Amino acid sequence: MKKPMVNLSCLTGGSGKNTIRFLCWSFAWSMTMVLADKAILYEWHSSDLISAIAIVLNAGIGIGMILSYLRHLKSMDELQRKIQLDALAIAMGVAHVGSFSYYLMVTAKFIKDAE
Repeated sequence: MKKPMVNLSCLTGGSGKNTIRFLCWSFAWSMTMVLADKAILYEWHSSDLISAIAIVLNAGIGIGMILSYLRHLKSMDELQRKIQLDALAIAMGVAHVGSFSYYLMVTAKFIKDAE
């Protein structure tokens, strides 16, 4: 019998349930983000109240996704948790520095096509 080429040990037990739960929350948040954005962009509705409800719903599902990720982190062992947190720290740093640098370039008019 051949050994499987992919190690799916991360999906066993409680950690697997938390992983699937987090993926579901992430998918739901992404879908509400796209739906709210396109509804506002293409004016699928005429009321600002509906836009506000869509934004609040998206934020609520986003909070649920964050809480689900925290539960997912707590179910990991120490090494996995450290790797995840180190990667998150690097990603957050790059995102902040990149976005603020972009903002400054737009402000200084180095980027002319920014909206």
